Amino acid sequence: MHEPSHPVGPHSGPPDESHDRARSGRDSASDFPGRAILGARSSREVLARLLDGDPLEIDARCRERIVARALMLALRRVYLRAVARIAHQGPRYLGVPGLDVWLTQRIDESLDDLIAEDREEELSGVPPTSPWDPRFAFVSETLGIEPALARRACLCFNMLPDEVRRTYFAIAVERKSLHRYVAEGHGPPARVREQLDQALRALGLPIDPDQDGREVSDER
Repeated sequence: MHEPSHPVGPHSGPPDESHDRARSGRDSASDFPGRAILGARSSREVLARLLDGDPLEIDARCRERIVARALMLALRRVYLRAVARIAHQGPRYLGVPGLDVWLTQRIDESLDDLIAEDREEELSGVPPTSPWDPRFAFVSETLGIEPALARRACLCFNMLPDEVRRTYFAIAVERKSLHRYVAEGHGPPARVREQLDQALRALGLPIDPDQDGREVSDER
């Protein structure tokens, strides 16, 4: 009886190239930007990698988000919270969404966390950890706000509408004149002045009805 040249059955035939393609796809999907840092087995390992020279530039990314959202939060405080969040969720990150988007989401969550914590402490009447609370010392040093009032001032500012905070940042932080800010398409002068006054009131700073914006930046 003539024997077939190769076994016959459900698993017979030449190697299935589709399996090789699928395996290759899985291998490539597991390789994504940031995997060398985030692809550890534990959050502790990820944290150690993140703190070793800041390979994902979390510090710079935190600075960018603080400015982009125009928030009064200490960079070091945001950085430490963001690193903790990224380390905690890092081992579960598989490359989707893209690394930049994913890191921005974690930093924004950290910003929201800190604002919520400040709000809870303020509403609960919890006093600052010390008369010169290091979390808010930058506000006292920069704006001359009493240390005991710095947390409340930051919270009041951070709870303002986005456009109000951004107006203050543009004029007081980026040192744009009110006239330039208006010319860039941010509304009529009267509205910009009101937004600036609203931000100053939230911070407990004096309002000069005659200032055009440059004086505010000079006072910082």
